[in-house]
Amino acid sequence: MGTFADGAGGHGLVGKAVVDPEGVELGYVMTEDEKFLTVGEGPIGSLRLGKRFVERVADRVILKAPLVEMFTGLNVIDSAGEFVGIVRDTVETEDTLDSIVVEDEEGEMVVVVLEDIKAIDEFVELDVTGDELYETSGA
Repeated sequence: MGTFADGAGGHGLVGKAVVDPEGVELGYVMTEDEKFLTVGEGPIGSLRLGKRFVERVADRVILKAPLVEMFTGLNVIDSAGEFVGIVRDTVETEDTLDSIVVEDEEGEMVVVVLEDIKAIDEFVELDVTGDELYETSGA
């Protein structure tokens, strides 16, 4: 097996599982560019994950910390660029990330499913507006 240098580009990451150190899976690498990995989440779509979260690459892409630690505290912005809230927790189902829990400006907890997330880097960017988010979360 070969090893990868940090920041190595190319096609070496495509198809690899993206997991945190505890084995919780985010999905599989579909594409990569200089700043992001596009991670496919099975049949429900994809999201862009900032490469700053990647610790190392082996047979899988290993993230720097558990997903809950990396994502908790990040600001959440909707598709219109409006502030929604702050990530407070993650929800896993059978070792796969399912959703994030966001505390909104009123202190309410809103569950955001992965298919509503466009990108995660310096903040979480959603594919939906705040109004659409509340419609789907049942809040």
